[in-house]
Amino acid sequence: MDMLQRRLLWNVLPTVVVMAILYLAVWGDNGLVKQRELAADLAKTERRLESVRRENASLEREVARLRDDSASQRRAAAEELLLVPAHSTVFRFPDGTP
Repeated sequence: MDMLQRRLLWNVLPTVVVMAILYLAVWGDNGLVKQRELAADLAKTERRLESVRRENASLEREVARLRDDSASQRRAAAEELLLVPAHSTVFRFPDGTP
C-alpha cells in the first residue's frame, strides 16, 4: 500500500464512521427524531388519559347519585324511558330543535 492509499484510508474511514454514527444518532430507530415523536405521543396519550379519568369520575358521581337519590332515579327514568307520573304531560321535540 503506498502512502496516498494509506492517508486516504486513515482520513476517509474515520469520517465515514463518524457520519454513520451521527446518522444513526439523529435518524436511527432510537435517534433524536424518534425520541421526539415518542415524547409527543406520550404527552398526547397522557392528556387523553386525564380526560378519560375526568369523564370516569363524572360517571361515578352520576352512578352514586342515581343509586342514592330517588328524585334522580325518577328524573332519569322520565328522560330515558319516558316513565312519568299519571296525569303528566310529555313534550317531545325532534332532534336538533333548539
